[in-house]
Amino acid sequence: MKPTSATISFLQNGVQRDLDLMSSESGSILKFEAALEDHHTSIRLMPEKSIEVLELKVVFPYVFEKKDSILMNGYQSWTVLKEYSLDTTNVMAEQVAKIMRHKKTDNCGDREFTNYEKENRWLHGVSYGYIRRGSEFYFFGSLNEQQGFTFFDINTKDNTLTVRKELQTRFFDQEFTALDIIFLKGTEDEVFDQYFEKLGITSTHAEPMTGYTTWYRHQQDISEKVLVKDIQDISANAKRFPCQVFCIDEGYENAIGDWLTPKKQSFPHGIYPITKRILSSGLRAGIWIAPFICEKRSRIFKNHNDWLLRDSSGNLVKACSSWKNCYCLDTANPAFRRHLKNVLMTMRDDWGVSVFKFDFLYAACMLPSSSQTRAEKMFDAIHFLKDCVGDSITIACGVPLMAAAGVVDYCQVSCDLSAEWFPPLAPASREQNSTYRALLDMINHKQLAGRAFEIFTNVLPINNPLFFFSKDKRFLLGRAMGLSRGMILTSDDLTQYDAEDTVAWNTIHELRHATITDMYHKDNKLIVEYELYKQPQRLRISLLE
Repeated sequence: MKPTSATISFLQNGVQRDLDLMSSESGSILKFEAALEDHHTSIRLMPEKSIEVLELKVVFPYVFEKKDSILMNGYQSWTVLKEYSLDTTNVMAEQVAKIMRHKKTDNCGDREFTNYEKENRWLHGVSYGYIRRGSEFYFFGSLNEQQGFTFFDINTKDNTLTVRKELQTRFFDQEFTALDIIFLKGTEDEVFDQYFEKLGITSTHAEPMTGYTTWYRHQQDISEKVLVKDIQDISANAKRFPCQVFCIDEGYENAIGDWLTPKKQSFPHGIYPITKRILSSGLRAGIWIAPFICEKRSRIFKNHNDWLLRDSSGNLVKACSSWKNCYCLDTANPAFRRHLKNVLMTMRDDWGVSVFKFDFLYAACMLPSSSQTRAEKMFDAIHFLKDCVGDSITIACGVPLMAAAGVVDYCQVSCDLSAEWFPPLAPASREQNSTYRALLDMINHKQLAGRAFEIFTNVLPINNPLFFFSKDKRFLLGRAMGLSRGMILTSDDLTQYDAEDTVAWNTIHELRHATITDMYHKDNKLIVEYELYKQPQRLRISLLE
């Protein structure tokens, strides 16, 4: 597709300048190179003086057809991902969000710095997307997300695809590629294979793994006594339900941010005796950590106020409001980086942790700066974490996906599970917890498995009493997890599995050998066709939104 318009607005010496990149000559105001080809559009800027890009926008024509299905990748891994029809609208979600002002919407998504249009047939995405007609895919994606996040907006009334590059706040005084978009056409495998080949990204090819996590059984109410019992139960059932990982989730720390200070009453001997017991049971020791946030009662908040991220007015920046009111830490602060490296190396070298579950990672890029775009901050933070933990297994949660691609071993590609199948508040946020959405997210991100990373499927709840939906829905969710092939964790009490639960466990894990052959919508259901040992089977998911 060739663009119909390409414009840039920028500040230079405090003066705003606007430039039409299709009709202006390079050097009149700003030197640039624009390659506007059918299958590739790139814009390279060569500023002679420092500039701040206020807006870089390119509009492409595309004639949509009624049978088209549209997928737009979300801002981060919790953001809902599904195929939309042409009559999709964000109006209802926007109205609900405005009424509820559900705080999670404002912090972890891109609402704060992206305008969601309030009109029918408008779609918004980040980094990549596609338009599908039957089995033919028309793919569009950014080849330089590490420079700045790329936003795609589709308007099927106007038959346009608008591309915007998020480069605001940062000052550029050297030559750089501002925008690099590729368009591909072919089957699903063909376009995604080509895309990741062009990116030069390959996954770490991590093996499928199964394990136990404390969160969906005990949540924050964990202690040495509780974990010792859990380890014993996992070990006693190792032959029937083999696990490779035991993950200590949130609740071990005295406060969010104080990762090396466990709760004294709950862990009087510290964390090492627990990880030692895990290792002696033949399991990998895993741990949950949200490295870039802290809560107000933490020591890091009280004693290192200079490590906290602040906006241009000097205000602290909240990472999340609906959970613990946590604040962002400044990933560019050298002292904080030294501290975090020490934390991770202590966990790895002294505690014996070899599986790191990193959460709330988007907090690293809540604010761009004069020296780093939002994307540059995120890419830098992910690579920093990986450098700190070396060859340990890494799981990324709550992260812009392309920053994690090729770096982490597993990535959670969905929101967290909810106790209800589809909670009433779910429409208020594209990142709101919902088991139903998590199921769809796993399936719709299947193209990233083995190309960007392996899928972390979240938690398998076969008999977990914290969830209020039926066994049929639990098995449906589990089958989707099996088809995702990546890492499956459970918080179930395996000692309480009956014969039906055991069959479900074995069936779900056997699906790791299956191959998805087709996926389509029919009668308000998502149909996933797959083959297991050359036998065709189907997964039918009733669509609720």
